[in-house]
Amino acid sequence: MCRKGCGAVLSMLLSALEGGEGRGRLRWIYDQYHARMERVAMGILREQSDAEDAVQNAFIQIIRHFEKIDEIPRDRLPFWIISIVKNESLMILRKKRRLVPLEDWDSFAAEAEDTAGYRELVELFARLPETYRAALEMKILLGYTNQEVAEALGISQTAASTRVSRGRELLQKIAEEEGFHP
Repeated sequence: MCRKGCGAVLSMLLSALEGGEGRGRLRWIYDQYHARMERVAMGILREQSDAEDAVQNAFIQIIRHFEKIDEIPRDRLPFWIISIVKNESLMILRKKRRLVPLEDWDSFAAEAEDTAGYRELVELFARLPETYRAALEMKILLGYTNQEVAEALGISQTAASTRVSRGRELLQKIAEEEGFHP
């Protein structure tokens, strides 16, 4: 996604860290997660420039809390990183007071027009059983593939796909019962 200026952004981020070990670790994080971070940001923001800002802000937050990275188990690191970029994306949305697009859900509402609508959507997610909620949050809110959901949950890709599908159906049913119309 970031066709122009990625090298300059990475150089700027690397210069913010002292020592070669930290720079090497940040470069590894950038190489591993940058594309996924941009996908998540684009899923929320829908504008390339905003998504790039969110990713850059997320890396600044990562650098600010860089000492915590060694305390985070390697299998939890992607969740930590993605939650940072998601939060940065939502902050940009709040500042712009724009729609909160999450993802197209087969004609089920993917947009909440205001913060109250977004909160209602979060409350709908909270009503899902944990089995479906975890899979659906990873898929829709964090932009994970079915394979990534499966790996994170320790289940087969087929099971992950089934949970996402059933979770969507249940979420739509709950939304209809509650009269939620994004």
